[in-house]
Amino acid sequence: MMNKSVVFSLLLLVGFLSPATAQIQEKINWERFLSRNDLVFDSLSTKWEEGAFLGNGLLGIMVYRENPNTLRFDLGRTDVVDHVEGINPSIGRARLPIGRFLMEVKGTIKNIRLRLDLLKAELAGTITTDKGIINLNAVVAATKDVVILNTQTIHNEKLVNWRWKPEPALSPYLSLGRDSASKYPSNPPGVIVKEKDISFNHQPLRAGGGYTTAWKEIKTGNIGSLLITVSSTYPNDNSMELAKKELITINASSISEITAAHRAHWLKFYQKSFISVPDARLESFWWIQQYKMASATRIGAYPIDLMGPWYKATPWPKYWWNLNIQLTYYPFFSSNHQELVKPLLKMIDDNIGNLAKNAPQPYQYNSAALGRSGPYTMTSGIKVLKGNDSTSASAASMELGNLTWLLHVYYQAYEHTMDKRLIKSLYPVLTKAINYYLNIMEKQSDGKYHLPYTYSPEYPKGVTRDANYDLSLFRWGLNTLLHIHKVLGLKDPLAVRWQDAVNNLTPYPQDKLGYRIGRDADFSISHRHYSHLLQVYPIYEVNWDQQENRELIQRSLKQWENNNAAWRGYSYTGSGSIYAMMGNGNKTHQLLNEMMKGKFSIKPNTMYLEAGPVIETPLSAVTTMNEMLLQSWNGTISVFPAVPDAWRDVSFNDLSAKGAFLISASRKNGITRFIKVKSMAGSLCLIKTGWKSNIKAIGKREFKISPQQDGVLKLDLKAGEEIILYSGQKPLDFILEPVKSDGQNYWGLK
Repeated sequence: MMNKSVVFSLLLLVGFLSPATAQIQEKINWERFLSRNDLVFDSLSTKWEEGAFLGNGLLGIMVYRENPNTLRFDLGRTDVVDHVEGINPSIGRARLPIGRFLMEVKGTIKNIRLRLDLLKAELAGTITTDKGIINLNAVVAATKDVVILNTQTIHNEKLVNWRWKPEPALSPYLSLGRDSASKYPSNPPGVIVKEKDISFNHQPLRAGGGYTTAWKEIKTGNIGSLLITVSSTYPNDNSMELAKKELITINASSISEITAAHRAHWLKFYQKSFISVPDARLESFWWIQQYKMASATRIGAYPIDLMGPWYKATPWPKYWWNLNIQLTYYPFFSSNHQELVKPLLKMIDDNIGNLAKNAPQPYQYNSAALGRSGPYTMTSGIKVLKGNDSTSASAASMELGNLTWLLHVYYQAYEHTMDKRLIKSLYPVLTKAINYYLNIMEKQSDGKYHLPYTYSPEYPKGVTRDANYDLSLFRWGLNTLLHIHKVLGLKDPLAVRWQDAVNNLTPYPQDKLGYRIGRDADFSISHRHYSHLLQVYPIYEVNWDQQENRELIQRSLKQWENNNAAWRGYSYTGSGSIYAMMGNGNKTHQLLNEMMKGKFSIKPNTMYLEAGPVIETPLSAVTTMNEMLLQSWNGTISVFPAVPDAWRDVSFNDLSAKGAFLISASRKNGITRFIKVKSMAGSLCLIKTGWKSNIKAIGKREFKISPQQDGVLKLDLKAGEEIILYSGQKPLDFILEPVKSDGQNYWGLK
């Protein structure tokens, strides 16, 4: 009997080399295509989660109703935070409210028709009253930190009245009654002043710094523009001067220039990647999340916390490190928007000293750690000690794996760009994170290294020795350090210890139900977090390609699903991603649709709420959708690995794969027509196409396609080169275009 790989080689033998050239034609009318994915509001409610949101990566507004006859425009800026040290960071280092502008009209509002135009990143439409009509156009400019609210009144409606309603600089943790505000010194009250045509609301902070909201109106007849900016500074308080500088040069003629630059910015952003699927609701959801990502962060701004620039009172007004920020940032990579991850990487780079201080004093000389939550400065301590079996410490201070998981996100930036500067920056902090584990592990009588009590988030009884959460991240960190060590040609004496730990680390605890939480904790209570399954996803150390692990993966996943009373939105995306790894696109599709409904559903504007906004859940669904179309793990790229049966036609362009590859593909009537692979760095390319035989290639030179085992092809692409693959007869064209849609706009408020 012939070897499977030999048969595959023979099937490929005919016609797989071709010097001919062909080009992918992108037949995408961006205006027409994105319009089918716009958010449409046939009304507005008084709910934040049903409003229209705009942002430029730093400033944001949320538009909804204050009351039946007044619209409100809530302001947010991601770096408007307090700076009080030495107290609960939910109070002392919290996000702070700014305030809102109220749009007051002469008549009684009868109906509202607004559309959030994704392509232009503008909110436009009409407010009809019993006196007339107000045409509204709202923009948060992409290239200048200014909110532009344009209005035109018709008939007996007069120019709208804009009323400023500031909020006190008080942590929402206090305003929601989670603690008593009377226990803490308050910030000074804000001061409103006016200089010529600019009004200022200056808010000083007791700990230093401050923030200023500034605005001015430009009126010509029945046309008016309200221009708003927010400036935040620390430790000096020159926010008023900066706000004035932002507005003083803007006049009626420059508004059109700002708007033109804004539109050009957004078109360029969207064109970096593309997907179209025959589930119109999910397709629109994907594109709205792309818009949300670029509205929520940008180079030079803060990373995204739980709410982004759309402030809402929440008990969680800071960063969460045990899942939220990780899930928030994974979709940026596969969507080919790695540039938007830079603020997160900078935050880590800037705070290595604080990360070291988060470790217990005996380990601070060589370790780093990160507790459950905290401010931008990443101050959040861990209290796990070697040989200490005491569980008296708080669960939050025993979540040892959080930093290493965050560094797994950092490593994705390298894997999707192959920029060695990134792993040079990552190496020192990852070394410190893994040193903590090395400091506390102990070799026991079985000859294996074991970990002391830590906490597996967010399991109700998750304090355990040998937590799978920590074992998976520890093992990933060790292997990654060994890989970086090799790639950079280093001679670190720690490498011997890393290899010893890899070789002798205890296996993952498991039982008849599948993976346990840890040695002392089985999985028998409903658990929304997949902290005990990270070795399966997103690390893929245990994966579906390993035949010997398939039954264990299925058993563990079944046990998690069968105990789903505590599930939340990201439970559906996490399990959906595991099913996608298994190639079960039907189940992934089912889980994504289940996430859209129920008690904790995705809201009409695609935001997600529990006790407060938690932005990671809808963004994590983008990762899951991308993994239905393209996966890249353990060195292999898979194209259309988990497409549900219902998706007969699918197309995507320039999704990013690890190894720094941009992949495009088209599927018609359930058959893949072609795949384009572009190498950005010249790394080894191993790819699964799903085709069984007669695979051919078109490029600017002859390319060698080397078949490997299990349907994998090896391509010899150099940096900057691209190749088009197809099977059988050459397609009449290589066109990438949107699939047919039912023409319905699913998101917004109907």
